[in-house]
Amino acid sequence: MSDIFLSIDLPAIFVGALSGLSGGLIGSVLLFKKQAMMADALSHSILPGIALAYIITGSISAIALFSGAFVSCLLAALCIIFIQSSTILDKGSIMGVVLTSMFALGVILLELYIGGRVHLDTEHALYGAIELTYWKEFGSWATLPDNILNLCIVNALLISTIIYLYKYILLYLYDPVFYKNLGFHPLWMDTFIIIATASVVVVCFDAVGSILVLALFICPAASVRMFTDQFKNQIIYSGVLGALTGAAGYCIGAWGPLFLGFENSISAAGSIAVLSGFIMFLSIIFAPKYGLLGSYKKPQMKKA
Repeated sequence: MSDIFLSIDLPAIFVGALSGLSGGLIGSVLLFKKQAMMADALSHSILPGIALAYIITGSISAIALFSGAFVSCLLAALCIIFIQSSTILDKGSIMGVVLTSMFALGVILLELYIGGRVHLDTEHALYGAIELTYWKEFGSWATLPDNILNLCIVNALLISTIIYLYKYILLYLYDPVFYKNLGFHPLWMDTFIIIATASVVVVCFDAVGSILVLALFICPAASVRMFTDQFKNQIIYSGVLGALTGAAGYCIGAWGPLFLGFENSISAAGSIAVLSGFIMFLSIIFAPKYGLLGSYKKPQMKKA
């Protein structure tokens, strides 16, 4: 293998696969909880936190940006919960207000105080920077890219926590009354879901940006949902499908146009999102039980 592939393409494939894995796992929980737009609201709320972190520290280190983004995500989630508990507005309207307000604030901060001095700009915020992943000495832990390390840590924590809390997650999703009668407050699980979603959104930000991150959360989970009713299968297959989609999407964006005779590659984040949507479209059409063609039954003629 060439040094370019090992240092640039293969690390980017890892980032796409790890982003898809984490998105598929937590996306399944959000889908069953009917809170899919929570990921979109939190993904947009990252921007002001990242901008403020750079303005305050003057650094684009992983710790500074991750801390700013995570605090911003949690603040957005708390705003949503507070407004919902103190008004009669529905959650969708509240998320729309928080989403647009915080994203607009982030764009203003980027344009006024950063202005392209580093790779933090509106294009990076919208479409991600998975192509910028660079592993100087492939295989060396000393030069391991920060985004790969962060994704590995978050995925390990997410998988282990889901396994440990699996029974309680099932009760919370399928029988919330019994879950509450056992002495568990719903706020505990809500907090876990918000923190897990915020963590995944933050680490996926570099891969696909704030807008397209929703594709990694919803499309793999929604595609798998068309094929299964069991939550265990749902969460496992969603993670696997998300990982495959993230890796394949990067490959399509990087080499697909070149294979077809074009001079330049296309946005990897865009190709990941398009591939995710295409797989979801095929699932809606061809799923054997819930798909449009699978659920269609020809009328049977009555016997005389």
